[in-house]
Amino acid sequence: MPTLQRQPTVSYDSQQFERRIREYAAERPGMRLRILEAGCGRRWTLDLEGVDYHLTGLDANEHSMRMRIDEVGDLDEAIVGDLRTAELELGSYDVVFNSFVLEHIAGARQVLDLMVGALRPGGLLLLRIPDRDSMYGFITRHTPHRLHVTYKRRIRGKKLAGTPGRGPFPTVYDKVVSYRGIVDYCASAGLVIESAYSSNHHIDFFGRLAPVVDRGLRTAAALSFGRLTADHSNLSFIIRKAA
Repeated sequence: MPTLQRQPTVSYDSQQFERRIREYAAERPGMRLRILEAGCGRRWTLDLEGVDYHLTGLDANEHSMRMRIDEVGDLDEAIVGDLRTAELELGSYDVVFNSFVLEHIAGARQVLDLMVGALRPGGLLLLRIPDRDSMYGFITRHTPHRLHVTYKRRIRGKKLAGTPGRGPFPTVYDKVVSYRGIVDYCASAGLVIESAYSSNHHIDFFGRLAPVVDRGLRTAAALSFGRLTADHSNLSFIIRKAA
């Protein structure tokens, strides 16, 4: 099992993703990297200034893709398609970036298979998921979607949450969407987990109530006798495909 490192800041995993991409690029001087954002959000969150790369966005949600194209305009190529079945050239991408997408898809393992197949040997899969076996994941998958929208609007302050093209989107949480699930998948697929990070920063959004919420979640986790954890909610992985 890889060591699970606690993120000291919200942006720590992004910084590690950027560092690893820069290292990858430095090992291949003169080459333009091909990066696939699988599950194309409304904005690109990584700072890769100075890195020569071609960015492809893939998403099944036409509204989100249209916002990305019209409002940001940073994609070199845009593909609207199902992340489980999209036709991608095998071994054609240096980096695949997938951030908080797998929990929304029935058949998340198919998405992983597609992303890994699209990677070149030695390529990087940068992955973020909420852990279904965390208290956060347990609550999310056992509560109605309308409550998730209310949480985003009232607690997170995102007034447009739930409108077309904007999250939160309905969740599924296949079993692979967990720490154990990703570790087992990588072992079966011959992938190397270079780094794994955990975070619990969603608690901070409760403000003065954060300590109360944290104690409540930890009490509930204790009652699960080790099946669930309150130590983290989200996971980030830097995964390498064998050369």
